[in-house]
Amino acid sequence: MRNVLIRGVVELTRSKEFYGHVVQQFEKVYLEGDSGMARKVQTAAVGRVPGDRFVKLYLNKDYFGSIYDDHGADKGWEYVLGAMEHETLHVVLDHLFLEFEDEVRGGVAVDCVVNQLIPKSRVMDAWAHPIKYGLPEGKSSIWYYKNLAGNSEFQKQLASGAFGPGGVMEWLRSSHGLWGDVGKDELAHEIMKDIIRKARDMCDGNYGDIPGCVAESIEELLRRKPPRICWGRVLRMFCASAIESVLDYTMKRVSRRFGTRPGTVHGDVLDVAVIVDTSMSIDKWQVAAFFNEIEWIRRNGAVVTVYEADASLKRTYRYTGRFDGEVHGRGGTCLDPALEEAERRRHDAAIYFTDFEAPALKRRYGLPVLWVLTRDMAKEERPCDWGTVIVLDEPRRVA
Repeated sequence: MRNVLIRGVVELTRSKEFYGHVVQQFEKVYLEGDSGMARKVQTAAVGRVPGDRFVKLYLNKDYFGSIYDDHGADKGWEYVLGAMEHETLHVVLDHLFLEFEDEVRGGVAVDCVVNQLIPKSRVMDAWAHPIKYGLPEGKSSIWYYKNLAGNSEFQKQLASGAFGPGGVMEWLRSSHGLWGDVGKDELAHEIMKDIIRKARDMCDGNYGDIPGCVAESIEELLRRKPPRICWGRVLRMFCASAIESVLDYTMKRVSRRFGTRPGTVHGDVLDVAVIVDTSMSIDKWQVAAFFNEIEWIRRNGAVVTVYEADASLKRTYRYTGRFDGEVHGRGGTCLDPALEEAERRRHDAAIYFTDFEAPALKRRYGLPVLWVLTRDMAKEERPCDWGTVIVLDEPRRVA
């Protein structure tokens, strides 16, 4: 059955290229048997387990195997493709980040939206659909949520325990059960939008054979709030001011001097030291906000080395996109040690996340420094009068 599900991803890419590019960017987790996750995800789900960094696509092989057993290979194949489209639509319509007071009714509402956008031959009878509730198609999830409240068919399902343990629609609760961990995570939201943006770019902006209303929703989603700091612009500024180019060795070019490989190629990859103030005055929420921004520095193409420092340098490591919520420090503050080490290692630039509650710096260091502050403060209150300053809560203000 795993091979069938893999073939479903390939077929989705072939027939509906945009959906395929979205699905291919998710790690797939194949579930079976009586494992904890298999009990949690009885069908298919896109979401995140608490403690994980990234959203994944979970596929229960036993569920899809039962579809093949009940409906045969041909119809089962159609339903596999329908399930793939179903989960993809939840992603591209931003459903993981909607909040409903009544989670069951909200789950039915968003399923009413996505299932009407899938070819009817791929929609199973048990799936929620506006027609089942006597409701018109073409409405929003909020509209369905409001109008399901007094809907007689929905009330019958609730009264019969359809959504509870052992109910005929128990799977609906489980398939959306992994959304709660991502709903209020701003970084996760930006990463999900980046997945959609990349899928659109892979299609050269041509969405192909998907409903026009979905394409419009995607464009609206991608026009929403950018990361708190426009790191693409900031890093371009550093690339221009800190370094003309970076020489990267590559096997693609022959050295003109020696006639051998590797030669060199000019690149614009910025090697940046990102210093995180881990002193006692920085709380855990500010640390989390710092790492949200650090992820976007990395995703904009910089090579990131993180320095954790309070009154001294605590640890240094290459940042690859994972943050476990723990940092070393929590003492006093001195800004010099980490900058001294970053200068010694000859990084192209340093980005220092801090509240600037520190003694005056000993000297000006020999690399460009961007100070990212937790609050605005007068220049005379700052421990130095050099470098570029950005206030995290006011990302467009540059002093």
